[in-house]
Amino acid sequence: MENVIENKSWHYRVLLTGLLIFGLTLPLSKSISSVTIGLLYAYSFAIVAYDKNFRAMALRHVKQPLNISIILFVLIALARSLLSQNLLEGMSYVKQVSNLFTVYFFVAAFINSEVDEKRRIKNAENLLLFFLLGVLLLDIFGLLTYFGLIGHKKYVLPVTPLNMHHIWAGNLNALGIYVAAGLLLFSKNKIIPKSILGSLFLIIGISSVLLSTSRTAWMGIFVAVTVSIYFLIKDKRIYFIAAASVPVVCASLYLLSDIVHTRINQVFGDFSLFFSGVTSTSTGLRLLMWKASLEIFLSNPLFGVGPGDYKSSISALVSAGRFPDSILKFNQPHNMYLFSLAATGLTGLCSLLFIFYKTLRFAGGLFANNQRNFGFLALALSVHFLTAGMTESLLNIHVLTCSFALISGICIRRSSINKIDQD
Repeated sequence: MENVIENKSWHYRVLLTGLLIFGLTLPLSKSISSVTIGLLYAYSFAIVAYDKNFRAMALRHVKQPLNISIILFVLIALARSLLSQNLLEGMSYVKQVSNLFTVYFFVAAFINSEVDEKRRIKNAENLLLFFLLGVLLLDIFGLLTYFGLIGHKKYVLPVTPLNMHHIWAGNLNALGIYVAAGLLLFSKNKIIPKSILGSLFLIIGISSVLLSTSRTAWMGIFVAVTVSIYFLIKDKRIYFIAAASVPVVCASLYLLSDIVHTRINQVFGDFSLFFSGVTSTSTGLRLLMWKASLEIFLSNPLFGVGPGDYKSSISALVSAGRFPDSILKFNQPHNMYLFSLAATGLTGLCSLLFIFYKTLRFAGGLFANNQRNFGFLALALSVHFLTAGMTESLLNIHVLTCSFALISGICIRRSSINKIDQD
């Protein structure tokens, strides 16, 4: 009863409102969302310090399922950054990845603090709806820009809504597609905006993914959808029939969409140019950065060179004449795994994979225990990051790091995991 009273307090309502604003503004503005979550942290610390009832409630929800895996990842990055020659650059990276823990923990602990299961699920789904609305507003700005109603980039591809990088926008829309699909397929709450917003977003979101021309996002969606179908369909014979439709849809897009056709053909053209000695293409530069990152990793395979010294290590390779100076404009190799290997070695890569192992493990449990909305979303999120991470360092990007943490906190909480254990 005490918990229920606490959860109806104005402290709780203020925090819930702040989280909804954070979810809404995260896709739209790094500054506003960062200020919002910072104020929420400060407000929470103040309440914990001066309100013993709230402090007792907060302490009951400190333990969350992904805490250890994420903290381990952040601590390895911190330890290696402290030994970097460029301490400032290293600590900037630590600040970035620390959002993975702080946002995850705050969201999971807050949602978990609601003792009534129906209200807890409603709060979680409302937060997903506000995040979805934020991505939808981003897409509307993008479409208005594309059709020349705002700005001076009429029919210019790729579309960069609010000047967001097109790869970031593509992957953010992919997350929005998973959220919309999960709410439409599995939500039991009769929230009117859920159906309207989810259906509208699937149309606009898919269009925005295409207009982003991000092959990284396309590849992530292809694999995430194929894997998710496996868990959605119990009869595996039907699964293979349904899964076969995914490449058919992709092939149709390739044949019917000039955007997809051009971008896919560009990959083959870039490879051909690369082996002919031309390395200035998008694919060619990625291959050079991957090769350089592997050389950096081999120089210190266990602990890496440190996040702060990645760029200086690239500069050293360029100065030695081993690589062209065209790769100096990038501060990461556009590969999540190779960046971890180069910056923090095998220890860092193992800690990164441990996060996804835990996420996938809990996602399977949620699927099997009548929490399919959260299970589907956690599964699609993890598979997408694991796949898209092969061609982009997703956790080096603020909006994607915080979005991963936000959705993970909503889906993988102690209350949902305890329900699995009880079942």
